[in-house]
Amino acid sequence: MLFWSALPVSDSHNQFRRNEQRPRWWWPLRAHSRPILLGGLPVAMVIALFGLVQPPLFESRALVEVQGGATQVSTSPVAAEILLLMNTQREIASSARVAGAYRDNLQVDVLPQTYLLSLRYVAQDPVSAQQGANAVAQAYVSYTKSARLEQIQRAAEQLIAKLDSVTLRPADPAQETGQQTVDVLDDGMLDDLLPPLAQRQVSQRVEQLQARAEQAINVLDPVLETSLVRQLVATYDESLNNLVAVHILDAATMPRAPVQQMQPWWILLGYLGAVAVPAFVVALRFQRRDSLDFKQDVEEQLGKTCIGVVPALNLADPLQFMKDREFASSIGILRARLQMQRPAHDPLEQFPRGRVVLITSGNEGEGKTSLAMNLAFAMAKTEKVLLINADMRRAQTYVGLPAGAAGLSHLIAGAAQMRDCIHSIPGKGLHVIPAGVLPPNPQDLLSSARLRRIIEMLERRFDTVIIDAPAITEVSDTLVVARHCSDILYVVRSGSTHAEEACVELARLQGEEIPPVRVVLNRVRPYDLDPDFRKSFGL
Repeated sequence: MLFWSALPVSDSHNQFRRNEQRPRWWWPLRAHSRPILLGGLPVAMVIALFGLVQPPLFESRALVEVQGGATQVSTSPVAAEILLLMNTQREIASSARVAGAYRDNLQVDVLPQTYLLSLRYVAQDPVSAQQGANAVAQAYVSYTKSARLEQIQRAAEQLIAKLDSVTLRPADPAQETGQQTVDVLDDGMLDDLLPPLAQRQVSQRVEQLQARAEQAINVLDPVLETSLVRQLVATYDESLNNLVAVHILDAATMPRAPVQQMQPWWILLGYLGAVAVPAFVVALRFQRRDSLDFKQDVEEQLGKTCIGVVPALNLADPLQFMKDREFASSIGILRARLQMQRPAHDPLEQFPRGRVVLITSGNEGEGKTSLAMNLAFAMAKTEKVLLINADMRRAQTYVGLPAGAAGLSHLIAGAAQMRDCIHSIPGKGLHVIPAGVLPPNPQDLLSSARLRRIIEMLERRFDTVIIDAPAITEVSDTLVVARHCSDILYVVRSGSTHAEEACVELARLQGEEIPPVRVVLNRVRPYDLDPDFRKSFGL
């Protein structure tokens, strides 16, 4: 709360508004932030220790240049083509055929927008690192040379075979159709080839065909032969242009210092992972919860008015609650809301009666007795208050009074006077009636008409009477006493009380003579505090 009090009023109000708009799963993360953050430190320390105990590693690098290929022959190679070529060469350099036994500790990288390959080899001593990088570079160069020679030899063999099949023989100038010369063509075949002409015209046409055939043989045949040969040679040259040559640009040198094995971001990632897992579990469990954790949960799931939200009291002695500022302020808000409620009796009557407040819960351990004591002490500062312990089934000390002291059981049974049963707490301004001796039939005593007359007498002597009743699930004594009260406070414990169980128990508190029930959310964690509590500090 020192943080809240240190903020200016306007800034604190804006901060409060921002906090209220955050999702609810944020609050359990903030409440458990310290154990979550501290829980990740051992994991980070283990990762750092693991890095320290690892043997030192040395890295040496050889730089290799790739030459040739279709991309370098092209006038304007595309970046995708360069990337494809270099990625292919990277896979070749890191393959088992080239790297061999050095493959496990080898890392081959392509320098962006270049024809350079970086061959990095890691070993536990600098000499092995240098030798490994140079050995892989030499093996890569040798493999490329052998592959280049094999490709040249294969292309040359294919060229020679094609040149042998391209030898041209001059055609017979007399061959115009089929295997017969023009001289031996009969008239019927000429009629099929030429239109019907005069005999003189036919002989002239044959002479013209023979002349043109001789001219074609002398001119076209050398041209055709030269063109085919050039085409085959061009194909051979193109296949040679696609060859890849590799040479070592920078040989590997002996490293002077070991590489940093444990990177700082490894420790950071390990820490964040160790923090993220419990944070995710906390948020997931909170989202899937079925307990009443917030004031909104009480009002939405129970359909009852939540009159107060009380934080958990971390003090061993509940009588010293004023030392806890948060708890004292929330009890003060609850007291003010009770006093602002409509009076249960007519204030204009001659002898006005005080208010009778019954405090109960669904199960034991939800903090109803501690809440009743602290509320009584807080109200005793401004008015006359009486606290009654109506649990006559369990022997216990109560507000410092010994078990078995004269109390409610003696008063109902007529075994003691009222002045003997009302005990005053020195220095607190509070009066208390303990449970007394445990009777064999508590419900019979509470159901008697004498209890009603006792409560009516006490109403006229005290401004407020607070009855600490037993839990509803244990006995039905609370239902009997509730008929004599003007207010009923049902206490639920944050994070423990389930909504379904609370609905069942609240249904039992319904009756003609039972007043409306209001709910108090008790033992709330700091992030669930009532907004009115923060506003009481000027927020």
